[in-house]
Amino acid sequence: MNVLFLNPPFLDHFSRESRSPAVTKSSTLYFPKWLSYAAGIAIKAGHEVDFLDAPAKCVDVPYVLDRIAAKNIEAVVCDCSTPSIINDLRVVDQIAEKYPKIHILMVGRHVSVLPRESLEASAHLKYVAVREYDYIVRDWLEAVSCGADMSAVDGLVWKKESGEIVTNKPAALITDLDAIPFVSEIYKRYLDIHDYYYGFAPYPNVTIDASRGCPFRCTFCAFPQTFSGHKMRYRSPGNVADEFDYIRREFPDVKSITFEDDTYITDKQHSLDVANELIRRGNKIPYNINQRADLIADLDYFKTLKQSGLRLVIVGFESGDDEVLKHMKKHLNLEKAVDFMNLCRRAKILVHGCFMVGNLNETPETMQKTLDLAMKLLPDTAQFFPLMVYPGTEAYEEAKQKGYLITEDWSQWLTPEGLHNTVINLPNVSNEELVRFCDYARKKYYTNPRYLLRKAWQSATSPAEFKRNLIGFRSLAKYLFKGTYKK
Repeated sequence: MNVLFLNPPFLDHFSRESRSPAVTKSSTLYFPKWLSYAAGIAIKAGHEVDFLDAPAKCVDVPYVLDRIAAKNIEAVVCDCSTPSIINDLRVVDQIAEKYPKIHILMVGRHVSVLPRESLEASAHLKYVAVREYDYIVRDWLEAVSCGADMSAVDGLVWKKESGEIVTNKPAALITDLDAIPFVSEIYKRYLDIHDYYYGFAPYPNVTIDASRGCPFRCTFCAFPQTFSGHKMRYRSPGNVADEFDYIRREFPDVKSITFEDDTYITDKQHSLDVANELIRRGNKIPYNINQRADLIADLDYFKTLKQSGLRLVIVGFESGDDEVLKHMKKHLNLEKAVDFMNLCRRAKILVHGCFMVGNLNETPETMQKTLDLAMKLLPDTAQFFPLMVYPGTEAYEEAKQKGYLITEDWSQWLTPEGLHNTVINLPNVSNEELVRFCDYARKKYYTNPRYLLRKAWQSATSPAEFKRNLIGFRSLAKYLFKGTYKK
């Protein structure tokens, strides 16, 4: 079949596949990675694929409709997110109204958690994939192309002609990750890597995965709870290194690779095996990873990863208060966070720190502790977020149960500009106070003289980091003083 994989139009540069979808203050725009992996499987199965990332290209629905006609598209696989779901369903309806014979499958975290609600909210949407959808898309396309009974497609929730909604049995977790084509091959075929930017990474950057799943149970973290699960699955070290080689050949100007794994180092031996294979092949591309700060490791381990190309670790420190961390099931010893930072500095590995306020036992005092921790650790870059509760997460269910959730209008998860806008009111802190505190913390952090001196030295000694810092400053500067809410 001729199938379009669509990241649908919404706000320009809306980062739908990020962990907290929004238009970001740093201009960060994630690759449509999950959609790309599924497109690779569809191509492998023999389908003719087109791919469009509308927010990256700043194109609208009429453009999509014209492209469908020009490419003789028979089926559409459409991504979604919680903050954009009302828009995304509207896009589906517009496509179906223009082309009544077209088959449309919606994928993504929001419909994975609320498949029935999503099907009922659209006059035309008939099919939804639940959780990891790489092979669900393949099997759905096969069923559509030959007119087979949809009951045989595991992981599908679908609407009969009568309007009855049917929930098929869940799809099995994908265990053989080496069998999935390189996501970078899809980027090469359909995307321009220069459209995507990550504030912590040298530009241009490419994102891939080395594993799926996360064994930890943080209450706020959406991907493991709603999408990829808690069971770890790994690509082989050779397969990962092969993709590094592919990226080096096909994207000669790429400056870094980011592993978007929820937690990259859950098996130390696997990460060492990947590192040693990259060293053996003489890898020269720096890479970045997501990681917890309570990793038990020594300096030699960090130096090996550094030698293999590890440039930066993205760490969820989250809070500077032990009780807040316990409540979110982070179970992070703050002394270990300091030790982790010291090890990274000794190994010359940068750290991007993630800090969050608004967890459900938060107070103004614990929020200040979080800012104090950020100023003490002083990572290379830092982000300050209000808690964003998404359907399907434990944090969302608790907020709803306790009456902290102020709305279930999904559009309110964003400000009119598309920025993050938390929708919880806590007993001691309102939702607006949470957002304003993040604005205050961001300004305090990035105007800190100690921090500015470090960045000046970094920029003076590294052209690549100077370029990254310049782009980041230009993007962030307008929000440092204006804040999230327009005055």
